[in-house]
Amino acid sequence: MATIDSDEAPQAADARSQLAASRRDSDITSRLQKARSLTIELLREITDDFSDERKIGQGAYGKVYVGQLENGEDIAVKILHNNMPGNDDAQFMREFENLMRLDHDNIVRLVGYCYETQHEPMQYLGRTIFIEKTYRALCFEFLENGSLQKHLSDESNGLDWNTRYKIIKGAWEGLKHLHQGFDEPIYHLDLKPDNILLDNNMLPKLADFGMSKLFNDQQTMITESPIGTFGYLPIEFLHGKIVSSKLYIFSLGVVMIKTIGGPEAHSRSVEMSHEEFLDLVHANWRNRMKTACAYGTLEAYCEQVKICTEIALSCMDIDRHKRPNIVDIIDQLNDTETMINTVIQGLVMVADEWRLGESRSGHRKPRNC
Repeated sequence: MATIDSDEAPQAADARSQLAASRRDSDITSRLQKARSLTIELLREITDDFSDERKIGQGAYGKVYVGQLENGEDIAVKILHNNMPGNDDAQFMREFENLMRLDHDNIVRLVGYCYETQHEPMQYLGRTIFIEKTYRALCFEFLENGSLQKHLSDESNGLDWNTRYKIIKGAWEGLKHLHQGFDEPIYHLDLKPDNILLDNNMLPKLADFGMSKLFNDQQTMITESPIGTFGYLPIEFLHGKIVSSKLYIFSLGVVMIKTIGGPEAHSRSVEMSHEEFLDLVHANWRNRMKTACAYGTLEAYCEQVKICTEIALSCMDIDRHKRPNIVDIIDQLNDTETMINTVIQGLVMVADEWRLGESRSGHRKPRNC
């Protein structure tokens, strides 16, 4: 395992680690007391016995169904596979503990869980025996608009720019919380459009923390564990199994470029020079927005498109050391919002002055011809 050197004395580092662990344990204890335990019978009832009509998704670790609690709240029920007891327990506990730490607008909310062992009869060599079967489920808020993957399209159709920008900004805010909201950052190791869910207002929420891991003081490490999804993993992982914060910067950069330019945008950006790709995306969005933007705001929004595209491309740099960090990315995004707000405020002032002038001129006595 490779780690970045630290100037801290070992004693100070140990004390800081113990304090962080104490705070974390206290926080998790409080959240555990509020977590709702749901029985497998209740989950069967609200999902019509996990019927295909209720199934809304399926992944490597389980299937997801939609159900409705007695209070009318729709929830997503993720039933984990029950193939290998040791691995299944570790998978369940990792995702459950990670979710217990998280409370952010851009991260999916855990509603409850099921961890229940039953003894079920079966025939074996002419005898009836009882076997243990453990049911594991995680229950989340149900997000009406599904995953971002369903909404990806090129610049000429689909979601408008403001909606795409909101998704981009929210995803980075959620990732910032994972990385900086704790003494020990949580690394989401499978960022992709399928794992970004959208509520009825198209607010993005990061989901699926089954592969996520806590990193202590280790900012860079080498792992042999399978993580992520091909197409969203950088070259240093594919060739050297290196995991660092720059891995998920790359992953979200790919998500960002596909949000801006559609499912084929990543491959287009690889095939073209950065300048050619920037010009193409900029021109496509200008063409779409020129009839929709309010008077005088087109240039500001086109500049925002350009800056977002540049950020996405820099996130996918082959050299991980050249990729930006989360804080710088969010600062750049905030700057584009300030720029647009300044333009809009200027236009409002001009409109107000014009209306004031019209009002005054309307009260003047007409001249005689």
